[in-house]
Amino acid sequence: MGYLRNAMKQDMELLFDWANEDLVRKNAFSTEKISYEDHKKWFRNLLSRDDVRQYIYVDNDENVGQVRVTVEGLSAEIDYSVCSKKRDRGYGKEMIHLLAEQVRKDFPEVKRLVAKVKPENAASSKVFLDSGYVEKYRFYELEMDLSGNIE
Repeated sequence: MGYLRNAMKQDMELLFDWANEDLVRKNAFSTEKISYEDHKKWFRNLLSRDDVRQYIYVDNDENVGQVRVTVEGLSAEIDYSVCSKKRDRGYGKEMIHLLAEQVRKDFPEVKRLVAKVKPENAASSKVFLDSGYVEKYRFYELEMDLSGNIE
């Protein structure tokens, strides 16, 4: 069984590579590739914040995935991914389970974990549903160009 560890400065490159994997970008709400400079700024900021914690999931001495929580009041929003070579092996569910335990230790004030998942991301939806999460909302939007035409 794996474990979560806090991300460290030396994880910046690893997280950059994982964040720019094609499937991760496709499932992210912002689908554009991330520039290295933007990632460096983001990562330095992340490590200095008290309301965010970035973890690396490790199994058999291998870095397998990442999971991050951003705390806002009594809630914490989850972001996670499993590296491409380790997908479809149940790691996502294990990471989410361990995260709940870790949040209880690191942020005892948090009473609710929240995950936002794109509808087409069936794998992540299954991970959360199988982990006891309940679907609460669906979000709809309409893309319009600057002239008001529907795209």
